[in-house]
Amino acid sequence: MNAVQHTTSSDTVGSPFIPGGVSLRTKAIWMLVIFILFTIVTGLIINMERRHLYNDVQQLQAVHIAEENLLGIYMSVAEATLTVNENFKNEDVETASRRISVDLDKVLSGLHELSAAHPEIHPYIHKLQLNQSALAGPDPHLAFNAVRENLHNLTLEVSAINAVYANEEVHWLNEYNKAFDMLSYEWTLFAFIGVVTLSSLVIFFVTRLAWDIRRVQDRAMQIVEGYRGEPMTVTRNDELGALMECINKMQLELRRQEIQVELSRQQEFHREKMAAVGSIAAAVAHEINNPLSAIVGMSNEMCQMQSLKQCGNTSNNCQPEMLQSHARRAMDITRQISEFSSPHSSEPKLYDLNNLIRTTAKFVSFDRRFRLVELELDLDPQLPAVFVEGDHVTQVLMNLLINAADATEGRQEPKPRITIMSRCDAGAVTILVKDNGPGIAPEILSRVFEEFFTTKPAGKGTGIGLAVSRSLIASLGGTITIDSQVEMGTVVTIRLPLTTGPLKHGSGGD
Repeated sequence: MNAVQHTTSSDTVGSPFIPGGVSLRTKAIWMLVIFILFTIVTGLIINMERRHLYNDVQQLQAVHIAEENLLGIYMSVAEATLTVNENFKNEDVETASRRISVDLDKVLSGLHELSAAHPEIHPYIHKLQLNQSALAGPDPHLAFNAVRENLHNLTLEVSAINAVYANEEVHWLNEYNKAFDMLSYEWTLFAFIGVVTLSSLVIFFVTRLAWDIRRVQDRAMQIVEGYRGEPMTVTRNDELGALMECINKMQLELRRQEIQVELSRQQEFHREKMAAVGSIAAAVAHEINNPLSAIVGMSNEMCQMQSLKQCGNTSNNCQPEMLQSHARRAMDITRQISEFSSPHSSEPKLYDLNNLIRTTAKFVSFDRRFRLVELELDLDPQLPAVFVEGDHVTQVLMNLLINAADATEGRQEPKPRITIMSRCDAGAVTILVKDNGPGIAPEILSRVFEEFFTTKPAGKGTGIGLAVSRSLIASLGGTITIDSQVEMGTVVTIRLPLTTGPLKHGSGGD
């Protein structure tokens, strides 16, 4: 069974299609829409100012027309006044009256047009009509005087109206200049705002796009060069953001596969190592057991001869029992190494965990790192058998014991001590590996299960042992935790569930 379990990293990575995201094409369309709306608003405002300017021009044109009409009336009044003055002493009264009457017709014609806009002209029209009628009366000279007086007053009134038109012309000319200046200012302002805003948006969009593309490019190169650290922060919700998500997913998947390969390699290495040790142990045991068997046989014969008083040396110096004891001890050691090194079943089955703990502890005690370490066993004699893969448990215990030995290396006072305990509670079997080493700092403790993280010097650790151990225990449906305090030591706790039958492959997980 493949004992290495893992969390599927790809499940935690976003989909390449980001829900609610805005594509680059959509962003470009929005920029175009904003520019079009800005252009429309600008056009409406400019058109409003153009209407004002056009209205001012119309008003100026109307004033100019009125002034031209008024000028015509003024000329007609001046001409009529001149005619009256020229004919005032004319002996031919009838001819003079006819000439004055003709000029008055011209004046009255203009006054009728002007009276529509200026009601104050009506009295002068009435007076001049009466004067025109009086020219044919019995006293024309009196009518001449009245016409001249009324024309003089009319001249003053026309001058006053002309002054009003002049003021209006100045007013509308000022309004025209204001509207023209405002139109020019607005054109300049909106053109500036449009150019600056559009340029800023384009520069911001392109710069940010180029920056994020460079980030993706750099991260891709880092991944190619072996970077497997924290994933890249996704700062976009468009196609480039989706590409960032894919880069992160690729990085996590590569890391998962590399870890999978490394874990498999470690397990295969452990199996090959144990097989090699078992093969060597079997050969050594065979070669050693033959002479040891002869020594034991000879010591048995010496014991018999000593009991029959047939031994040539029956003093206390003849101690065949001690010879037998040490020979049997050597035979037991070779047997234990052979039993420990023999391959376990690759399928879960019932195991006596206490026996696995004893044999593993006995095996590692031969390592030079344990020669100064006090290795204690505190095992629950009532511990039930558990369905596990023995090779997995052995590998995890060896990793933990070697880590504990490395942690206590060089310690003088108190004497280095490693304690292995087994307990059964709450439907699970618990194995604890305690040491009195210097402990682990909190900032390091949070990372001890990370793959390839190690505080050991080069050549003493790869940072994969605890990751392998966690995966192996997880494959058995159990958990492994570490509790440590600086200068107080470290406790590793393994919990394995009690089951009524073999575990299914792949049960458990990180």
